[in-house]
This record gives sequence, structure tokens and C-alpha cells, in this order.
Amino acid sequence: MLTFSLLLLAACSLGMAAINHACAAGKIGKNPLVGIRTAKTMASDDAWKAGHAAATQPLWVSGAAAAAISLAGLLYLDSPGTQLVMVFLACALLAVAVVYGTKVANVAALEAAMPEKPRR
Repeated sequence: MLTFSLLLLAACSLGMAAINHACAAGKIGKNPLVGIRTAKTMASDDAWKAGHAAATQPLWVSGAAAAAISLAGLLYLDSPGTQLVMVFLACALLAVAVVYGTKVANVAALEAAMPEKPRR
């Protein structure tokens, strides 16, 4: 059972980053189901794209790291305790990444929503 969990966690880690990347590229527009859906990122299409673009790097890095941790857990098929630790580590990394990604997305979305100041 833990083996399936590790494989699913690896796939979901990379899937989360891929969905965010598609949102940043404009392939997935504002919607109620996927992406970073906060009041700031949902304020406009520009805010949506800017927020997801800002979160792209942290989510790819954390997604790849969580996937690597998950897949490394497959090396310990005879040690369920070690596999469980790998699941918790990968989940903790993703939780931190989601919080940080949302924070940088909100900052970028807010900046994108602000009108440009005239140059002097």
C-alpha cells in the first residue's frame, strides 16, 4: 500500500507543478477547480498569469524534490517505516511549497493588478 502511495505522490507532485505552469502560460485560465485560486490571483486574467508565473519555479523545484523523495522510498520496499517517513517528508515539502507558492503568487498578482504609474 505504501508503494502505491509513493508512486501517486510522485505523480501528483509533478502534476501540481505542470498545472501551475499551464496556468502561467495561459493554457488554463481562471477557473474554480485548479490553480492558485485566491482573491488576488482571481482578480483578473493578468493577475492570474502573473501569480502563476511567479510560483512556477518554486513549485517545479519542490515538485521535483518531492517526486525524488517519493521515488527514493521505493528503494525501501522491505522497510515500511522508512517508506512512511518518505511519504511524510514529501508531503511536508509540498505543503511548504504550496504556502510559499501562494505567497509569491499573491504578491505578483497584486503587482499585476496595480495600474502603472506615469513616468516622469
